[in-house]
Amino acid sequence: MKIGIDARLWSETGVGRYIRALVYHLGQIDDTHEYVLFLKNKDFNEVEMPNKRWTRQEADVSWHSLEEQLRMPGVYKQSGADLIHIPYFSVPVLMPTPFVVTIHDLTISHFATGKATTHPKLMYALKRLAYRFALWKAVRSAKRVITVSESTKKELVSEYRLSPGKVAVTYEAGDFEKGTQAAAINTPAKYILYVGNAHPHKNLDQLLNAFSLLRRKNSEIKLVLVGPDDYFYQQLKNLPENKCEGVEFIHNVNRDELYTWYRKALCLVFPSLSEGFGIPGLEAMSQDVPVVCSNISVFHEIYGEAAVYFDQNDAQNIAETILGLIADEKKRKDLRIKSLKKAAEYSWKKMAQETLEVYENCYRV
Repeated sequence: MKIGIDARLWSETGVGRYIRALVYHLGQIDDTHEYVLFLKNKDFNEVEMPNKRWTRQEADVSWHSLEEQLRMPGVYKQSGADLIHIPYFSVPVLMPTPFVVTIHDLTISHFATGKATTHPKLMYALKRLAYRFALWKAVRSAKRVITVSESTKKELVSEYRLSPGKVAVTYEAGDFEKGTQAAAINTPAKYILYVGNAHPHKNLDQLLNAFSLLRRKNSEIKLVLVGPDDYFYQQLKNLPENKCEGVEFIHNVNRDELYTWYRKALCLVFPSLSEGFGIPGLEAMSQDVPVVCSNISVFHEIYGEAAVYFDQNDAQNIAETILGLIADEKKRKDLRIKSLKKAAEYSWKKMAQETLEVYENCYRV
């Protein structure tokens, strides 16, 4: 079987991390099938093929675009692949080739707010309708749907009336990519860490409210926000100065720098209103760093007793929970032990093995 993997998001965080791990481990475990990677120009000559059964094909097409809808079906067909894996919900409506799709979360369904866009409200509303249709068409037309947690599977089955047997759960992981090492960077002496984007569902406004309360009791602690230097982070930076006192914005870090930010943190804070999985929490746990996070179902599923939970809608509770953990050395020590064990339960290699099983089951049907 020849399998095509849409890797146009190769260099991105989040989905890009998933794609890179999938490709690396498939290259290690599968000595039977052929693969073709669809790559954008900027990555085409940079991505090393795992072995001689892997090839690359240029697909310099932006995601979420009309061009994607018009051109990508032809690109997929030209590859001669028997099965295409699209690791994101943005699937062309007219797919000529059998495919599987990975749905990482249903944020776009749950957060119908113009805050989550740089476009005028009418344009945002129209694009959101288009996204929802594309998502509906993708999950209904796919041979199989892959998702990354039981929580998201339940949402998919409920919202899109899918058969539970059509949806496979392949957990992600938090281990760092091969070759990652500590970087020489300057960090505050004591800091709380957040890693991720600043989209509205990440709830960073509430985190900043909580941090303002926390600083009244312990002004030595800093809050470090690591993420892309984009419109959403600029919105945070434009907040009144007193709301950002003690906050450091760190952008465009490489993997060695990110690894180092984790290792030196007092804890990772993860205040999201909704997530599909929660890679940063496992990354922190793998580096012996305690996790303080929202009281949402997916975090309980993934982190279990290895995290401390707060009410994500209550700034006072967020502040008190973080301060309580920092002040309780015994609790921190117990949490570190649980965290390392929890992080070890997840493996990118296992994710790739389970994804390969999905491919093979699709081909046999």
